[in-house]
Amino acid sequence: MLRRYTWDKVKDKCQHYKRRKPDQSELYRLVYHCRDKLEFLWEEHYQRTYGVLRDEVLKALDEYLNCGLLEHGAVRVYCDSCKHSLLVAFSCKRRGICPSCGTKRAINFAEHLHGSVLEDVPHRHVVFSLPKRLRPFFRYDRSLSGILFKSAWRSINETLSGGGERAALILTLQTAGEALNWNPHLHGLLADGKFGQDGELDHFENIDCEQIQQRFSELVLSEFSKKELIDDGVMSQILSQEYSGFSFWCGDAFDDAESERFVARYVERGPISLEKLAVEDDLVIYTTKDGKAHEFSALDFLALLTSHIPNTYESITCSPLRGHGGDKAAGGSSLMRTVLVSQTRGAGESCREGRAGCFRGGDGGILKQLGTVYQAGVRDQSARVSSL
Repeated sequence: MLRRYTWDKVKDKCQHYKRRKPDQSELYRLVYHCRDKLEFLWEEHYQRTYGVLRDEVLKALDEYLNCGLLEHGAVRVYCDSCKHSLLVAFSCKRRGICPSCGTKRAINFAEHLHGSVLEDVPHRHVVFSLPKRLRPFFRYDRSLSGILFKSAWRSINETLSGGGERAALILTLQTAGEALNWNPHLHGLLADGKFGQDGELDHFENIDCEQIQQRFSELVLSEFSKKELIDDGVMSQILSQEYSGFSFWCGDAFDDAESERFVARYVERGPISLEKLAVEDDLVIYTTKDGKAHEFSALDFLALLTSHIPNTYESITCSPLRGHGGDKAAGGSSLMRTVLVSQTRGAGESCREGRAGCFRGGDGGILKQLGTVYQAGVRDQSARVSSL
Protein backbone atom coordinates (compact mmCIF):
# COMPACT_ATOMS: atom_id res chain seq x y z
CA MET A 1 0.00 0.00 0.00
CA LEU A 2 1.85 3.02 -1.28
CA ARG A 3 -0.42 5.51 0.48
CA ARG A 4 -0.03 3.75 3.80
CA TYR A 5 3.75 3.77 3.36
CA THR A 6 3.63 7.50 2.67
CA TRP A 7 1.55 8.03 5.82
CA ASP A 8 4.03 6.03 7.89
CA LYS A 9 6.87 8.17 6.54
CA VAL A 10 5.36 11.55 7.30
CA LYS A 11 3.25 11.04 10.42
CA ASP A 12 6.24 11.31 12.78
CA LYS A 13 7.02 14.72 11.25
CA CYS A 14 3.56 15.98 12.18
CA GLN A 15 3.78 15.56 15.94
CA HIS A 16 3.76 19.30 16.64
CA TYR A 17 1.13 21.85 15.83
CA LYS A 18 2.06 24.02 12.87
CA ARG A 19 -0.20 26.78 11.66
CA ARG A 20 -1.25 26.28 8.05
CA LYS A 21 -1.74 28.98 5.44
CA PRO A 22 -4.99 28.10 3.69
CA ASP A 23 -5.24 31.38 1.79
CA GLN A 24 -2.09 30.47 -0.15
CA SER A 25 -3.56 27.30 -1.68
CA GLU A 26 -4.83 27.10 -5.25
CA LEU A 27 -8.23 25.91 -4.06
CA TYR A 28 -8.67 28.91 -1.76
CA ARG A 29 -7.85 31.29 -4.59
CA LEU A 30 -10.34 29.57 -6.88
CA VAL A 31 -13.14 29.83 -4.34
CA TYR A 32 -12.21 33.40 -3.41
CA HIS A 33 -12.26 34.67 -6.99
CA CYS A 34 -15.08 32.53 -8.42
CA ARG A 35 -17.63 32.12 -5.64
CA ASP A 36 -19.81 35.14 -6.49
CA LYS A 37 -19.57 34.57 -10.24
CA LEU A 38 -20.59 30.94 -9.79
CA GLU A 39 -23.72 31.98 -7.89
CA PHE A 40 -24.58 34.58 -10.54
CA LEU A 41 -24.15 32.19 -13.51
CA TRP A 42 -25.39 28.97 -11.91
CA GLU A 43 -28.97 28.95 -13.19
CA GLU A 44 -27.90 29.67 -16.76
CA HIS A 45 -24.85 27.42 -17.04
CA TYR A 46 -24.94 24.69 -14.36
CA GLN A 47 -28.46 24.10 -13.08
CA ARG A 48 -29.28 21.64 -15.88
CA THR A 49 -26.27 19.48 -14.98
CA TYR A 50 -26.09 19.81 -11.19
CA GLY A 51 -29.59 20.85 -10.15
CA VAL A 52 -30.67 23.90 -8.17
CA LEU A 53 -27.86 25.70 -6.34
CA ARG A 54 -28.29 24.62 -2.72
CA ASP A 55 -27.99 27.02 0.20
CA GLU A 56 -25.63 24.52 1.83
CA VAL A 57 -23.18 24.95 -1.05
CA LEU A 58 -22.97 28.73 -0.72
CA LYS A 59 -22.67 28.48 3.06
CA ALA A 60 -19.90 25.89 2.77
CA LEU A 61 -17.95 28.06 0.31
CA ASP A 62 -18.29 31.12 2.56
CA GLU A 63 -17.20 29.25 5.69
CA TYR A 64 -14.30 27.63 3.84
CA LEU A 65 -12.97 31.11 3.02
CA ASN A 66 -12.83 31.83 6.77
CA CYS A 67 -11.31 28.48 7.75
CA GLY A 68 -7.91 28.57 9.43
CA LEU A 69 -7.51 32.35 9.27
CA LEU A 70 -6.77 34.16 12.52
CA GLU A 71 -8.67 37.28 11.47
CA HIS A 72 -11.90 35.28 11.42
CA GLY A 73 -11.59 33.95 14.96
CA ALA A 74 -9.03 32.15 17.05
CA VAL A 75 -8.40 30.56 20.42
CA ARG A 76 -5.35 31.16 22.59
CA VAL A 77 -3.92 27.93 23.98
CA TYR A 78 -1.05 27.52 26.38
CA CYS A 79 1.11 24.90 28.05
CA ASP A 80 0.69 24.51 31.82
CA SER A 81 4.35 23.57 32.20
CA CYS A 82 6.28 26.23 30.28
CA LYS A 83 3.44 28.79 29.94
CA HIS A 84 4.13 29.27 26.23
CA SER A 85 0.96 30.14 24.27
CA LEU A 86 -0.13 30.47 20.67
CA LEU A 87 -3.24 31.29 18.67
CA VAL A 88 -5.16 28.55 16.87
CA ALA A 89 -7.60 29.70 14.19
CA PHE A 90 -11.13 28.33 14.04
CA SER A 91 -11.90 25.74 11.37
CA CYS A 92 -15.00 25.53 9.16
CA LYS A 93 -15.59 21.78 9.77
CA ARG A 94 -17.26 21.63 6.37
CA ARG A 95 -17.52 18.35 4.48
CA GLY A 96 -16.74 17.98 0.80
CA ILE A 97 -14.89 21.27 0.26
CA CYS A 98 -12.16 21.82 2.89
CA PRO A 99 -9.15 19.47 2.55
CA SER A 100 -7.86 20.29 6.04
CA CYS A 101 -11.15 19.66 7.84
CA GLY A 102 -11.72 16.58 5.69
CA THR A 103 -8.37 15.15 6.75
CA LYS A 104 -9.06 15.83 10.42
CA ARG A 105 -12.48 14.24 10.08
CA ALA A 106 -10.96 11.11 8.52
CA ILE A 107 -8.33 10.81 11.27
CA ASN A 108 -10.89 11.30 14.04
CA PHE A 109 -13.23 8.84 12.34
CA ALA A 110 -10.48 6.21 12.21
CA GLU A 111 -9.55 6.73 15.87
CA HIS A 112 -13.21 6.55 16.88
CA LEU A 113 -13.73 3.28 15.01
CA HIS A 114 -10.55 1.75 16.38
CA GLY A 115 -11.07 2.89 19.96
CA SER A 116 -14.84 2.74 20.43
CA VAL A 117 -16.61 0.76 17.71
CA LEU A 118 -14.69 -2.10 16.10
CA GLU A 119 -14.06 -5.35 17.90
CA ASP A 120 -10.51 -6.69 18.00
CA VAL A 121 -11.06 -9.08 15.10
CA PRO A 122 -9.88 -9.18 11.47
CA HIS A 123 -11.74 -6.91 9.04
CA ARG A 124 -12.04 -6.53 5.28
CA HIS A 125 -12.38 -3.47 3.07
CA VAL A 126 -15.43 -3.74 0.80
CA VAL A 127 -16.75 -1.53 -2.02
CA PHE A 128 -20.21 -1.39 -3.65
CA SER A 129 -20.49 0.39 -7.03
CA LEU A 130 -23.37 1.45 -9.29
CA PRO A 131 -23.91 1.55 -13.07
CA LYS A 132 -23.51 4.95 -14.72
CA ARG A 133 -27.16 4.89 -15.74
CA LEU A 134 -28.33 5.19 -12.12
CA ARG A 135 -25.77 7.64 -10.74
CA PRO A 136 -27.49 10.91 -11.79
CA PHE A 137 -30.55 10.08 -9.66
CA PHE A 138 -28.44 10.46 -6.51
CA ARG A 139 -27.18 13.88 -7.62
CA TYR A 140 -30.68 15.34 -7.93
CA ASP A 141 -32.17 13.56 -4.90
CA ARG A 142 -29.57 13.04 -2.19
CA SER A 143 -32.06 11.24 0.06
CA LEU A 144 -31.78 8.22 -2.24
CA SER A 145 -28.47 7.30 -0.57
CA GLY A 146 -30.55 5.41 1.99
CA ILE A 147 -31.33 2.90 -0.76
CA LEU A 148 -27.63 2.15 -1.14
CA PHE A 149 -27.04 1.65 2.59
CA LYS A 150 -30.11 -0.56 2.95
CA SER A 151 -29.40 -2.65 -0.15
CA ALA A 152 -25.71 -3.13 0.67
CA TRP A 153 -26.46 -4.28 4.20
CA ARG A 154 -29.25 -6.63 3.12
CA SER A 155 -27.06 -8.20 0.43
CA ILE A 156 -24.31 -8.84 3.00
CA ASN A 157 -26.70 -10.04 5.69
CA GLU A 158 -28.69 -12.37 3.46
CA THR A 159 -25.57 -13.88 1.89
CA LEU A 160 -23.21 -14.17 4.85
CA SER A 161 -25.40 -14.38 7.97
CA GLY A 162 -27.25 -17.45 9.16
CA GLY A 163 -27.66 -19.99 11.93
CA GLY A 164 -28.23 -17.36 14.58
CA GLU A 165 -25.00 -15.60 13.60
CA ARG A 166 -24.82 -12.23 11.87
CA ALA A 167 -22.26 -10.21 9.98
CA ALA A 168 -21.05 -6.79 11.20
CA LEU A 169 -20.58 -3.93 8.75
CA ILE A 170 -19.91 -0.19 8.71
CA LEU A 171 -20.54 1.76 5.49
CA THR A 172 -19.59 5.21 4.21
CA LEU A 173 -20.81 6.98 1.09
CA GLN A 174 -18.34 8.49 -1.37
CA THR A 175 -19.71 10.54 -4.27
CA ALA A 176 -16.47 11.43 -6.08
CA GLY A 177 -14.45 9.36 -8.49
CA GLU A 178 -10.71 9.73 -8.96
CA ALA A 179 -11.17 12.76 -11.24
CA LEU A 180 -13.95 14.29 -9.11
CA ASN A 181 -16.55 12.86 -11.50
CA TRP A 182 -19.95 12.06 -10.00
CA ASN A 183 -19.69 8.44 -8.88
CA PRO A 184 -21.73 7.54 -5.78
CA HIS A 185 -20.44 4.32 -4.24
CA LEU A 186 -20.08 2.74 -0.82
CA HIS A 187 -16.95 1.80 1.07
CA GLY A 188 -17.17 -0.39 4.13
CA LEU A 189 -15.39 -2.26 6.89
CA LEU A 190 -16.70 -5.80 7.20
CA ALA A 191 -15.80 -8.02 10.14
CA ASP A 192 -14.18 -11.18 8.76
CA GLY A 193 -16.77 -13.53 10.15
CA LYS A 194 -20.19 -13.89 11.77
CA PHE A 195 -20.86 -13.00 15.40
CA GLY A 196 -22.90 -15.34 17.55
CA GLN A 197 -25.09 -14.35 20.48
CA ASP A 198 -22.14 -15.04 22.79
CA GLY A 199 -20.00 -12.51 20.91
CA GLU A 200 -17.67 -15.13 19.45
CA LEU A 201 -16.56 -14.72 15.83
CA ASP A 202 -16.98 -17.55 13.34
CA HIS A 203 -14.57 -16.69 10.52
CA PHE A 204 -15.79 -16.78 6.93
CA GLU A 205 -14.57 -19.80 4.97
CA ASN A 206 -15.22 -17.96 1.71
CA ILE A 207 -17.13 -14.89 0.52
CA ASP A 208 -19.20 -15.26 -2.64
CA CYS A 209 -18.66 -11.79 -4.15
CA GLU A 210 -20.70 -12.62 -7.24
CA GLN A 211 -23.73 -13.60 -5.19
CA ILE A 212 -23.49 -10.44 -3.06
CA GLN A 213 -23.18 -8.30 -6.20
CA GLN A 214 -26.21 -9.96 -7.78
CA ARG A 215 -28.33 -9.51 -4.66
CA PHE A 216 -27.20 -5.89 -4.28
CA SER A 217 -28.22 -5.08 -7.86
CA GLU A 218 -31.63 -6.73 -7.43
CA LEU A 219 -32.35 -4.79 -4.24
CA VAL A 220 -31.28 -1.41 -5.64
CA LEU A 221 -33.29 -1.86 -8.84
CA SER A 222 -36.31 -3.05 -6.87
CA GLU A 223 -36.23 0.11 -4.73
CA PHE A 224 -35.88 2.28 -7.83
CA SER A 225 -38.87 0.52 -9.37
CA LYS A 226 -40.98 1.03 -6.22
CA LYS A 227 -40.23 4.75 -6.36
CA GLU A 228 -41.14 4.72 -10.08
CA LEU A 229 -37.72 6.04 -11.04
CA ILE A 230 -37.30 3.25 -13.59
CA ASP A 231 -39.77 0.87 -15.22
CA ASP A 232 -39.63 -2.92 -15.46
CA GLY A 233 -38.16 -2.74 -18.94
CA VAL A 234 -35.14 -0.74 -17.79
CA MET A 235 -34.67 -3.04 -14.80
CA SER A 236 -34.74 -6.15 -16.99
CA GLN A 237 -32.38 -4.56 -19.49
CA ILE A 238 -29.78 -3.74 -16.83
CA LEU A 239 -29.96 -7.19 -15.22
CA SER A 240 -29.70 -8.97 -18.58
CA GLN A 241 -26.44 -7.27 -19.55
CA GLU A 242 -23.21 -9.23 -19.25
CA TYR A 243 -21.74 -6.37 -17.27
CA SER A 244 -24.55 -4.51 -15.51
CA GLY A 245 -22.34 -1.84 -13.95
CA PHE A 246 -23.05 -3.09 -10.44
CA SER A 247 -19.99 -4.39 -8.64
CA PHE A 248 -18.89 -5.67 -5.26
CA TRP A 249 -15.23 -5.86 -4.28
CA CYS A 250 -13.88 -7.46 -1.11
CA GLY A 251 -10.26 -7.13 -0.02
CA ASP A 252 -8.11 -9.51 2.00
CA ALA A 253 -8.58 -9.69 5.75
CA PHE A 254 -6.26 -7.66 8.00
CA ASP A 255 -5.96 -7.69 11.77
CA ASP A 256 -3.31 -5.09 12.67
CA ALA A 257 -4.36 -1.76 14.15
CA GLU A 258 -2.45 0.37 11.64
CA SER A 259 -4.15 -1.25 8.63
CA GLU A 260 -7.50 -0.83 10.34
CA ARG A 261 -6.86 2.87 10.90
CA PHE A 262 -5.55 3.32 7.36
CA VAL A 263 -8.63 1.79 5.72
CA ALA A 264 -10.93 3.77 8.03
CA ARG A 265 -9.18 7.00 7.04
CA TYR A 266 -9.41 6.03 3.38
CA VAL A 267 -13.14 5.30 3.39
CA GLU A 268 -13.88 8.65 5.10
CA ARG A 269 -11.49 10.75 3.00
CA GLY A 270 -12.60 14.00 1.39
CA PRO A 271 -13.13 14.23 -2.38
CA ILE A 272 -10.29 16.64 -3.25
CA SER A 273 -6.52 16.50 -2.83
CA LEU A 274 -4.53 19.73 -3.03
CA GLU A 275 -1.53 17.76 -4.29
CA LYS A 276 -3.44 16.93 -7.49
CA LEU A 277 -4.59 20.50 -8.11
CA ALA A 278 -2.75 23.07 -10.22
CA VAL A 279 -3.76 26.31 -11.92
CA GLU A 280 -2.07 27.55 -15.08
CA ASP A 281 -3.36 30.86 -16.41
CA ASP A 282 -7.15 30.39 -16.46
CA LEU A 283 -6.95 26.60 -16.67
CA VAL A 284 -7.48 24.28 -13.69
CA ILE A 285 -5.57 21.00 -13.98
CA TYR A 286 -6.46 18.04 -11.76
CA THR A 287 -4.01 15.15 -12.15
CA THR A 288 -5.13 11.68 -11.07
CA LYS A 289 -2.82 9.01 -9.69
CA ASP A 290 -2.49 7.39 -13.14
CA GLY A 291 -0.82 10.58 -14.35
CA LYS A 292 -3.74 11.74 -16.49
CA ALA A 293 -4.35 15.49 -16.36
CA HIS A 294 -7.99 16.62 -16.43
CA GLU A 295 -8.49 20.22 -17.51
CA PHE A 296 -11.35 22.53 -16.49
CA SER A 297 -12.21 26.18 -16.54
CA ALA A 298 -12.23 27.68 -13.04
CA LEU A 299 -16.03 27.89 -12.86
CA ASP A 300 -16.54 24.39 -14.30
CA PHE A 301 -14.15 22.94 -11.73
CA LEU A 302 -15.79 24.72 -8.81
CA ALA A 303 -19.27 23.68 -9.97
CA LEU A 304 -18.11 20.06 -10.20
CA LEU A 305 -16.55 20.18 -6.74
CA THR A 306 -19.66 21.64 -5.10
CA SER A 307 -21.70 18.63 -6.21
CA HIS A 308 -19.81 16.62 -3.56
CA ILE A 309 -20.81 18.91 -0.68
CA PRO A 310 -23.45 17.06 1.38
CA ASN A 311 -26.45 18.76 2.92
CA THR A 312 -26.09 19.97 6.50
CA TYR A 313 -27.80 17.02 8.20
CA GLU A 314 -27.07 14.44 5.51
CA SER A 315 -25.34 11.41 7.00
CA ILE A 316 -22.80 9.74 4.78
CA THR A 317 -21.84 7.09 7.33
CA CYS A 318 -24.06 4.27 8.49
CA SER A 319 -23.68 1.24 10.71
CA PRO A 320 -26.59 -1.07 9.86
CA LEU A 321 -25.57 -3.57 12.55
CA ARG A 322 -23.95 -2.32 15.70
CA GLY A 323 -23.89 -4.14 18.99
CA HIS A 324 -25.55 -7.38 17.84
CA GLY A 325 -22.84 -9.69 19.04
CA GLY A 326 -20.41 -7.67 17.01
CA ASP A 327 -18.95 -4.21 16.74
CA LYS A 328 -19.28 -2.33 19.97
CA ALA A 329 -21.67 0.61 19.78
CA ALA A 330 -25.39 0.00 20.29
CA GLY A 331 -28.00 0.18 17.83
CA GLY A 332 -30.08 -1.20 15.03
CA SER A 333 -29.95 0.98 11.94
CA SER A 334 -28.88 4.15 13.74
CA LEU A 335 -26.55 6.54 11.97
CA MET A 336 -23.07 6.88 13.32
CA ARG A 337 -21.64 10.24 14.29
CA THR A 338 -17.89 10.69 14.33
CA VAL A 339 -16.46 12.06 17.57
CA LEU A 340 -12.98 13.02 18.56
CA VAL A 341 -11.21 10.46 20.69
CA SER A 342 -8.62 12.60 22.43
CA GLN A 343 -5.98 11.61 24.93
CA THR A 344 -4.56 13.87 27.62
CA ARG A 345 -1.11 13.94 29.14
CA GLY A 346 -0.82 12.65 32.69
CA ALA A 347 -0.37 15.25 35.43
CA GLY A 348 3.06 13.94 36.30
CA GLU A 349 4.51 14.11 32.78
CA SER A 350 6.90 16.89 31.97
CA CYS A 351 6.64 19.31 29.05
CA ARG A 352 8.32 18.06 25.88
CA GLU A 353 11.44 19.82 24.74
CA GLY A 354 10.79 22.69 22.39
CA ARG A 355 7.87 25.00 22.88
CA ALA A 356 6.04 23.86 19.76
CA GLY A 357 5.94 20.37 21.25
CA CYS A 358 4.14 21.50 24.40
CA PHE A 359 0.76 21.08 22.78
CA ARG A 360 1.04 17.33 22.19
CA GLY A 361 1.70 14.45 24.53
CA GLY A 362 4.45 11.93 23.95
CA ASP A 363 2.01 9.41 22.47
CA GLY A 364 0.54 11.91 20.05
CA GLY A 365 -2.53 12.55 22.21
CA ILE A 366 -3.88 16.09 22.07
CA LEU A 367 -3.76 18.04 25.32
CA LYS A 368 -6.77 19.80 26.79
CA GLN A 369 -6.12 23.49 27.24
CA LEU A 370 -7.88 26.53 28.65
CA GLY A 371 -7.85 29.50 26.33
CA THR A 372 -9.31 32.82 25.31
CA VAL A 373 -11.56 33.07 22.28
CA TYR A 374 -10.85 35.97 19.92
CA GLN A 375 -13.50 36.69 17.34
CA ALA A 376 -14.53 40.02 15.81
CA GLY A 377 -12.82 41.83 18.67
CA VAL A 378 -14.81 40.03 21.39
CA ARG A 379 -13.01 38.10 24.10
CA ASP A 380 -14.62 35.22 25.97
CA GLN A 381 -12.48 34.45 29.01
CA SER A 382 -14.48 31.36 29.95
CA ALA A 383 -13.82 29.37 26.79
CA ARG A 384 -12.43 25.87 27.20
CA VAL A 385 -10.51 24.28 24.36
CA SER A 386 -10.50 20.50 24.22
CA SER A 387 -8.34 20.07 21.13
CA LEU A 388 -6.25 21.84 18.56
